[in-house]
Amino acid sequence: MRRLLAYLLAVLIVGSLFFGWGYRRGAASVEMRDSTVTRWVPWPVPVYDTIREPYPVAVREPADTVWKYMSVDTAAIIADYLLERDYRLDFSADSTGTFLVDATVGENRLLRAAAVVKPVVREITVTKLHTEVRPPRWEMGLALGIDPYNQWAGVYGRYTRGRWGGDIILGYNPLQEKSYIAARATLTIFSF
Repeated sequence: MRRLLAYLLAVLIVGSLFFGWGYRRGAASVEMRDSTVTRWVPWPVPVYDTIREPYPVAVREPADTVWKYMSVDTAAIIADYLLERDYRLDFSADSTGTFLVDATVGENRLLRAAAVVKPVVREITVTKLHTEVRPPRWEMGLALGIDPYNQWAGVYGRYTRGRWGGDIILGYNPLQEKSYIAARATLTIFSF
């Protein structure tokens, strides 16, 4: 009886060690991912806007204006006054996107302004929790067998690859004081 108790205690200790090892190995085979990715992407469609004949907000004459009389070429001044000058103003930046303004100036005023805006917008991609369980190929554990003619306890080793697997069981029968060894091959038909 004492021998059986010592044997069961040894099996319990070995079993707890194998349980701890299997728990850590099983926890390492689970991979969980939950991530957020933020990207700045250009707006797919540019926005166009045109202002025709804009009115000035304020007209100022500098305080240090000095009036001076001189001979001038009136025809050149009128020709310059009637010229239309086109300006392309680029206010684009990497952080804000494309912002172009085409302006036409003539007759001492702004005649037309057209803007093309293609902003950069923030796109947030959230990947939900994805759990992937990788089944172990090698597995070890405790085995126990009881039937009317036999009682035994021991360890087993299992190798699994896809649907195929194989087991080797090593055990000891304390009642008959004999060693026990078994091997088997398995094919999984369905699992749930």
